[in-house]
Formats: sequence, C-alpha cells, structure tokens
Amino acid sequence: MRNLLYLISRFHLIMLLLILEGIAIVSLRNHYSYQDAMITTMSSNISGKIMTTRSDIMDYFRMKSENKRLAAENVALLEQIKYVSIYTNDTTLAKESEIATFTYIPAKIVDNSLTESVNYLMLNKGLADNVNKGQGVITLDGVVGIITHVSDNFALAMSVISTKSRISVKHKKLGAFGNLTWDGRDPFTLSIDNVSKTNPVAVGDTFVTAGYSSFFPPDIPVAIVKKIEQDPSTSFLYIDAKLSNRIDKIDYVYIVQSKDKPQIDSLMQYKPTFN
Repeated sequence: MRNLLYLISRFHLIMLLLILEGIAIVSLRNHYSYQDAMITTMSSNISGKIMTTRSDIMDYFRMKSENKRLAAENVALLEQIKYVSIYTNDTTLAKESEIATFTYIPAKIVDNSLTESVNYLMLNKGLADNVNKGQGVITLDGVVGIITHVSDNFALAMSVISTKSRISVKHKKLGAFGNLTWDGRDPFTLSIDNVSKTNPVAVGDTFVTAGYSSFFPPDIPVAIVKKIEQDPSTSFLYIDAKLSNRIDKIDYVYIVQSKDKPQIDSLMQYKPTFN
C-alpha cells in the first residue's frame, strides 16, 4: 500500500495527464461522430434536392420532345381508329377509301383569341409542312376551325367560335342534319339550326361532322346539346350547344389533309347557284 501511495505521489501528474487525454479522446470521438452524422444527413438532403431539381429540369426539356412523340402517335391512332370504326367487317377493302383519304399533321397553338367576333388560332406549321388554306383543324375531342392563311412556317385558322363560321353537322344517333353557328356573344354557347322538330333531340345529345365537305372527316364530335326550344311559327328547333372540346384549354391540334380536296374544290366552282 505504501509503495502504491509512493507511486501515485511521484507520478500523479503523469497519471492525471493520461486520464485527461483519455477523456479528451473519448470526447473528441463522440463529438466528431455526431458531426459526421450531421454532415452525412445534410449531404444526403442537399444531394437529394440537387438530383430532384436536375430531374425536374430534364423532365421539362424532355417534355417538348415527348409531346411531339405523343402527337405523332395520336395521328397514327386517329387514322387507324377512323378506318377500323367504319370498315371493321371488311378486311379485304383497300385503304384508299372514304376515311383513308384523310391524313393528319400535328401542330401546336402559339396564339388563340376568344374575344373577337371572328377569332383565330395561330399554329406552328405552314407551307413547309404541307399545310394549305382550307384545311380543317381538329383535336381528338372535336372540331377547332379551318385554315384561312398560311406562311412558310405558320398558319392562321378561323376558330369555330366565329360569326363567319358555319359547320355542317348531324345528330350522332338520329342522323338529322343541321348547321353549327355562333352569334358572337357567349364563346361557350353556339347554335344548331335547321334541325326539324320531327327529330326527338334531347339535352346531352351529340352532334358530329356531317362529312359533306373536304374540311373534316365524317363523325368527328362537334357539339353537345345544352338547351332546346320550340317556336310554333317555324318547323325547326332552336338548339343551344357547347363545343365537345374546350378551345380555350387546348395546346395541340391536328390539321386535316384530304387527298380528294383538290378534286372536290375544282368541281365546287361549277356548282350552280339559284336566286
């Protein structure tokens, strides 16, 4: 015991230094372990945010090419669906037939007016893309308008929401024919006239393209009946309708190309008029 006390009294400073160094090492180890964990956590959060931002940026730039790809796919599907819906029972029929005479060019709307008496949409396709005056413009949900002016890379289409627009339509189920017009007031309410009272038209019914012209293929959705009135002084119904698509909400459209349009247009100039 005496020897132990002697050693402690002689080397107590060295022993105290060793004890303090041990405490310091443990303290430093715990301290840096915590800092290391904090740094790792912060690094993970920052890295995650950077990767998320990078992914969002990449998605944004990919969106343009993805939209183009989807538009091209929709064109192919639109042509196939229209052909199959008419000719499902005749697999030997050549595709150079009624529906197959129409092809489609995808285009993006770069400007769209709704507040004028005659409204226009500007499209990012023109003569360089085989777009010409007199071609119809549609979406998968309905009719949009007709091309009226074309430059090399852009085209103007007169919207169906125009006082100068007149689209031949027919009742989807009854086959009753009429004309879709707009009076220049509410852009979301159009009129369908020349439909006989003998046709049991109801609210919610759909009118489609009549297929009389080279502007649009037959049976493209056009409008849905909102309100019906009867005037005893006439034999026709007064029909208020809304478009089957929302022209104020669309970004992409399809320009209709008819292989028969040149022949039809050349013959129409000889159509007699009666006064």
